[in-house]
Amino acid sequence: MLEEMTRDDLPDGVMDIVDTIGLDAFKCLVRLAGGSNLYIPNESSLVKSYRNKMIRKEFNGDYKTIARKFGISEVQVRNIIKMRS
Repeated sequence: MLEEMTRDDLPDGVMDIVDTIGLDAFKCLVRLAGGSNLYIPNESSLVKSYRNKMIRKEFNGDYKTIARKFGISEVQVRNIIKMRS
């Protein structure tokens, strides 16, 4: 029955999600997680591990340059580099 539903059949409360990901993706999401509490991380926490990986990859001993490039403090860069060990 879900497959037969159109945008007009859906409640207003889900339209932001439908507009963002599309009707077909929304239906897949309903099948996957419908009825459950779904946590969606914010962008900064989602990309943090990737950012840290890039910092470790690009680090050449210059804390200040890396800190400026990634918009974080030198102390944060030092802590990220330290985590590598």
